[in-house]
Amino acid sequence: MDKNMENENLVKIKQDAIAIQESDLKDAIQSIENENTKSSFALGFAGVLMGLIFGNIDDLLFWQKIIFSLLTIISIGFAFYNILSKKLATHTKVDEIFVNNSPNNWEKYLNYKHLRLRDCYSEAKTLLYRKTTLTKIAYFFLILDLLFLLIINLI
Repeated sequence: MDKNMENENLVKIKQDAIAIQESDLKDAIQSIENENTKSSFALGFAGVLMGLIFGNIDDLLFWQKIIFSLLTIISIGFAFYNILSKKLATHTKVDEIFVNNSPNNWEKYLNYKHLRLRDCYSEAKTLLYRKTTLTKIAYFFLILDLLFLLIINLI
């Protein structure tokens, strides 16, 4: 096999690897958006709890009002923080780079693209883990809030 054919095979392997990396990154970004949606549901659930308790607020003792309010506010705070927290900045469009680079820079570009995608994916995973944790915390406080209300027999 001549040197030119080996280089073409290597370029094809690198292109395939980059396509896989881009797919993984897009999946991670979708998962991050799903966490934002889950946090939105937590906000909705908190609103439902507040609506249920609002009609019976006079039946609560002062300390019960404080505990209910704190649990609800903490849950809402975590959910809002999760939704508004950092977005992932990615650059997955490669068409303009393909057009702007000459073929002799192709392997250099592929190596750069691989490293950039690797860094973006690492950042996406870190952000996803953080958002998942924040969502779980928001739901945890909502569940505590619901259990508290059940214990004091308001629902």
